[in-house]
Amino acid sequence: MSDWKIENLKSKISSSPGFTLVEAVVALAILSIGIFVIVEATARCLAVIRVSRNYQTARAVLDQGESEYPLQPTNAVSDNVVQGEELAPGYTFSRELEAVDGEAKLYMVKTRVNWAESGQVSAEEVVSYLYFPNEE
Repeated sequence: MSDWKIENLKSKISSSPGFTLVEAVVALAILSIGIFVIVEATARCLAVIRVSRNYQTARAVLDQGESEYPLQPTNAVSDNVVQGEELAPGYTFSRELEAVDGEAKLYMVKTRVNWAESGQVSAEEVVSYLYFPNEE
């Protein structure tokens, strides 16, 4: 073969289409970053869904507790106290009444739902007031 043909062949090989190693590594880095962002966003979405589900269940337990243990202003104050009733697996319903300072027959009602997940205790609490006109 002549030198001209060898040089022509070398120029065709070096200018052939394809990716260099640097281009492949850069593309792989960009792809890795994209996958990491998608996995992180998915994990955060799942965590938000879990927390939302816990609060929704707590609210349902609170409603169930209010219907099973309704406040009765005609009863004695101690009859309206509820001590840690488990109304759903892992969720406890409780209610306590505290006298409001300076107000006769007026009580602050704290209704609470507690639950634990991953060793962390969480709670949802509703505070309201109740007047007991028949209290002795």
